[in-house]
Amino acid sequence: MSQYMSIGKISKLKNVSIKSLRYYDQIGILKPAFVNTETNYRYYTKDQLYLLDAITVCIKLGIPLKDLNNYVENNSINLQKLLYDGKILAEQKIMEIHNCLGTLQETLQNMGSSVTGMAKIPESKSGILLPDGFYHNAVEERRLLIVPLDEMDTPKYYGQHILKLFVTAQQHGITASYPSGVLHEYKNGVYSRHMFLTIAEAGTEQLTQIEQNTETFRILPQGDYACRRISTHMSDFDSIKEEMKEVLKDGDFCIIETDTLSEQNKKDGYPFELEYDISH
Repeated sequence: MSQYMSIGKISKLKNVSIKSLRYYDQIGILKPAFVNTETNYRYYTKDQLYLLDAITVCIKLGIPLKDLNNYVENNSINLQKLLYDGKILAEQKIMEIHNCLGTLQETLQNMGSSVTGMAKIPESKSGILLPDGFYHNAVEERRLLIVPLDEMDTPKYYGQHILKLFVTAQQHGITASYPSGVLHEYKNGVYSRHMFLTIAEAGTEQLTQIEQNTETFRILPQGDYACRRISTHMSDFDSIKEEMKEVLKDGDFCIIETDTLSEQNKKDGYPFELEYDISH
């Protein structure tokens, strides 16, 4: 029996409940390799762990378990086809979430200011008078999941980066969501940019990782931000830098370009917001 593992051991090893394993047996997608007829105990082999991983992927991607047999070929899982169909489902979910957030943001807009599409803008804590076209916004601390954008990346490819960020979030065990955007950074005379998603939920271990890993994460401080709306994704950093020179106080800085998710802003032709921290 040394080649077999009990249902309890499998449950602990893969963090899958015994009830779920019995259900997988019932619907025929993960039959035990051996069942003791006297005790009715179920036993599995190490080779079946691969199939259990595939079942977990199905659940996370929203693929009905009853459809898992569609991916079985020659007694093995066609993981490439499974992940491809899962990618399509994930993209559909992203769009649904985006539309849902857009509706929520529009509701917040109707409750607050008609200028930004955000909640009502509080008075500036910094006391700085902004140039025409800018407004103040008090923003809480934000944790971002980021991926680098190359010079050749254009907005039409941003969706691919967003999907990559959702997959990365799952790998790190965190929950990422909209708003998304582009983080433009200028440090020691070097310009760089990253696509980002906002981290909505993370455990204690993940928070430590976020604080230490600046290649994958960024933490934007709470503060008073100078903001203005723009009609298209920011493509010419130098011109934006020139337009914002009256609010840029330091040689090294970052400008956050955020999709406001407001349907009204999109109708008005200003679906993006630029933010710069002026509270320091």
